[in-house]
Amino acid sequence: MPAIFTAQLAERGKNYQLTNVFFREVQHIIPSAKYVDLPNEVALKLKNLLNQGKYIEITKENVDKRNSSDIPFENFLVIESTDLSMKKAMEKARVSQKLSIYSSLLTALDIFDFFVITGKLQSMGFNVLDENNKEEVFLNIINTGDDNIITDLERFLETKSRFENISKKYRGVKEYFSEIDNCDSEEEMEEVKKVYKGSWLS
Repeated sequence: MPAIFTAQLAERGKNYQLTNVFFREVQHIIPSAKYVDLPNEVALKLKNLLNQGKYIEITKENVDKRNSSDIPFENFLVIESTDLSMKKAMEKARVSQKLSIYSSLLTALDIFDFFVITGKLQSMGFNVLDENNKEEVFLNIINTGDDNIITDLERFLETKSRFENISKKYRGVKEYFSEIDNCDSEEEMEEVKKVYKGSWLS
């Protein structure tokens, strides 16, 4: 079975930290310094560990100078540590993993389709991106009675809603990460996590 997962890696000295595992399509949406494809079985094991908040590294040699396109699970190092900076990295990796689940709902094809539809409607005089006049614009499209144009409007609104949902979550993650980064102790981290308990971040 062809690989459908990719790993997101961040530089940590001689190693890379595994910060996320997601579907390959998502790498076109989420910026990262480095990606590497993973065998599906390995990816699922690593996703499970990230969801548990584990800190995972792999040597740069096992990524950049590997003899095979596949990376075995044994090459990844699950590191247990009480170091505060590492605990911060573990928490951020756990939340990034959750964000990627939502991001995977929006593929590169969706993004392309969104801009094609937007361009088509605007070329016909329907400025669907005008937030100040959107109700009138949408009503004008519906009043055309053209099923194809109305279907385009429905697809535009559906994809736009998913864009906005992911964007809102991403802003929440940036705020959460900023608060985590500003913590000077594990106790402060726990207090921040309590504030967000009950949200999708927890």
